Amino acid sequence: MPKNTLYEMLEVSENASDEVIEKAYKVLAKKYHPDLQKEQNKKSAEIKMKEINEAYEVLGNKEKRREYDLKLQMEREEERIRNQQENTNEDSSNQVIDNDNPNDIEKDRAIYQRKLYQEEMQQRKKMQENLNKEYENAYYNYLRSLGYRVKHKWTKENVKDFFIVIGIMILIFMALWFIPPTHDWLVNFYEQNPILKAIVDLIIAVVTGIFKGIWKFITGLFIV
Repeated sequence: MPKNTLYEMLEVSENASDEVIEKAYKVLAKKYHPDLQKEQNKKSAEIKMKEINEAYEVLGNKEKRREYDLKLQMEREEERIRNQQENTNEDSSNQVIDNDNPNDIEKDRAIYQRKLYQEEMQQRKKMQENLNKEYENAYYNYLRSLGYRVKHKWTKENVKDFFIVIGIMILIFMALWFIPPTHDWLVNFYEQNPILKAIVDLIIAVVTGIFKGIWKFITGLFIV
């Protein structure tokens, strides 16, 4: 990770608003403009001005800033993992191992290193998934800002969440169905609404037909 972030180059916090970033850029640009410097300071001012312009080119653009923040977050997470592994390896090397069999020591070390590698891969995979999701959301938001209609893309997680919600709703309905007061209310509501009654009857008929077909198929497998 670089020693100085773009935020540090503009002398602002990472939570600074767009207005604060713009104001900081104008102040620094005026402060380090080569034409306003003494002759002996022009060279360093040009270098500083180049850094300021590069930083503002990214942080002054919402999409570029979002991408930079994600990249910065990933770099910091990778550095944290490296430091954690280095500290763990240092601690393990400082421990006194009382074992007369060197093969057992090498075996334990290999198992430990494999475990660290698996944990690191899981963390990297999770970070990459989050990064891809952020990029995808940013891309879709950009298309929406241009006036495009973006259809929702169903993923395995969306389908899983959908069935979980349906299952919870079914459980809630079953619980209400077996409570006498709510049971009577549901029956009356069902009887007094022809449209709802027709829909429910259709759903029950379809579900019943599906289960009957499955049962017939299963019993048919065991008929000789």
